[in-house]
Amino acid sequence: MRKIIQVVAAAMVVAGPCAQIQAAEFQPNFTLVSDDITYTVNADGTYTKDETESLRLNTEQSVKQGSQVSLRYSTSLEDLEVLDAYTTTRDGKRIDVAPDKIMEQQSAQSAGAPMFDDSKVKTVIFPGVETGSTITFREHRTQRKAIFPGQFSQIEYFGNHTEIRSAVVTVRAPTSLKLYVDAKGMNGGAVASDKPDTQVWRWTLENKPAHAPELESVSANDDSPHVAVSTFPSFAAVGAAYQERALPKAAVTSAVQAQADQLTKGMTDPKAQAEALYNWVSTHIRYVAITLEFGGVVPHDADAILKAEYGDCKDHVTLLQALLAAKGIKSTAVLVNSGSQYSLPGVAAPLGVFDHVITYLPDLNLYADSTAGLARFGTLPGPELGKPGLMVDDGSGNAKIVELPNGTPDSAREQATTRIALNSDGDVKGSSEVESTGALDWVTREAFASITPGVEPQIASRIMSLTGQNGTGSYQHGDVHDLTKPLVYRTEFQVPGYAQLPGPGAMQVPAGLGSLNDLAFTFEGLGTEKRDFALPFLNRHVTQTIIITLADGMTVPNLPKPVKFASPFGTYSSTYVADGRTITVTRDLVISKQSVLVQPDEYPELRKLGLAVTRDLRTQLLYN
Repeated sequence: MRKIIQVVAAAMVVAGPCAQIQAAEFQPNFTLVSDDITYTVNADGTYTKDETESLRLNTEQSVKQGSQVSLRYSTSLEDLEVLDAYTTTRDGKRIDVAPDKIMEQQSAQSAGAPMFDDSKVKTVIFPGVETGSTITFREHRTQRKAIFPGQFSQIEYFGNHTEIRSAVVTVRAPTSLKLYVDAKGMNGGAVASDKPDTQVWRWTLENKPAHAPELESVSANDDSPHVAVSTFPSFAAVGAAYQERALPKAAVTSAVQAQADQLTKGMTDPKAQAEALYNWVSTHIRYVAITLEFGGVVPHDADAILKAEYGDCKDHVTLLQALLAAKGIKSTAVLVNSGSQYSLPGVAAPLGVFDHVITYLPDLNLYADSTAGLARFGTLPGPELGKPGLMVDDGSGNAKIVELPNGTPDSAREQATTRIALNSDGDVKGSSEVESTGALDWVTREAFASITPGVEPQIASRIMSLTGQNGTGSYQHGDVHDLTKPLVYRTEFQVPGYAQLPGPGAMQVPAGLGSLNDLAFTFEGLGTEKRDFALPFLNRHVTQTIIITLADGMTVPNLPKPVKFASPFGTYSSTYVADGRTITVTRDLVISKQSVLVQPDEYPELRKLGLAVTRDLRTQLLYN
């Protein structure tokens, strides 16, 4: 089903100038009026897909999103025709899309890396769209080359955030093909065929209401109705098919050997060599984000990638594999999902789930993703932690499903030390020093890399305002691309008039400008009392130390009591210690759980922990 169907959180509405603000009842952006999908599969795994889809636009957001539809395809693998497209207005008038409003152009990925991607985009611009109108389009897609030769695999998801009136999926295939099927939340199965040598399967979905999305939850695909069909008997067979085509591309050539030798000159330790090679690929080979569906599953030769100095995920893995092999270090590819999808279908339909490839080094028991660019050796980006992955060679020549490491409080640590001084006017001035490891280090690098130079002071002020401080600040940090050491950064900040002096009075413990992974942001989004979908929540160990020097003549007669809170998800503690005019506040949070996902029935316990932490963050110091 179209990936353009995206639902945003319900807006708040105001009934009148002095009316009480109330939450609007959820209304999905789109209603899928009808969706008829037919796959006609050939014995060699190629196929045609015919789809006619009608979407009603329910909201202003959907009018903006649905006024045009972009269809991407790979010119080397498939053909795409838009057979019909029109808008039906609220009063039933049909307005056809003019031929010149179906435009074709190179995809952004193809324009940026023409050697590695040949995909194009057909964009259909619909006329006369407004709230309540319906857009309809009919496409015919021909898969001229099977992604995996001789194999067919497809999965259709029907998102639970969209109202669905009617959906039909039909698969026609030769009886000689053994099909493995997984259908969730849909009715149907094998039906009578009109040809003796053809098998026909059909599933339907009718009158499915929409469920409001939950921010930060897993992908809608994890809980939505779907149909998965595949000729692969298992994911192990998928891994073997991938390995058969990809492994020869990682051959150690003279150019690869020379590059590996140069990068590891003077090194004898295999782990140090592996880290040097990984760092070079991460920072010198430009990553072009091409998913497996559009880029195919066959990487380019390591020599070609080395010469071009860019590639997609499978090219990154191939070049790194060749460089490692040149130094006698084993590695293998692992297929994963790069988004927020954590579940696998009941059959081996890989391209509905796996859209990304990373590296595993068995002798070091270490996963690495060089396409992340800013992840240190041995650190996976947060969205990959705890997910299922398909390791194409487990060391015995076989492929298997594995669970990527979840990370631990020891591997994802952050220490932030903030020093604050108050003057006689109640102004706050201070600085912080922050050091992170693991996924928290990756988050920090990503954040700084995304900030336009010169805009840091605005970001600092915004972050301070989120913690109730109207102040100014700045960041100083090292090179985010230097993966050889943790990224340590420093902040400086000022908050005028933070405390009312002279006392007596009360002030919240000033946070200053501390960590980008601050405790104040850790439990954002946990205000709702219950959830219906799983929530990814990473393990971590965050320690925050705030050293406050009071103004002359200012005293805090009674310190807040220490806090200790234990939860199935971890622990939290805080202490308050005075030494003359200096007060030291230490807060320590440990999140430690077996799974990266918090299930709906577990969520209340996590929320309790979050409420305990946020309540302590609001602790006030009573002063004279």
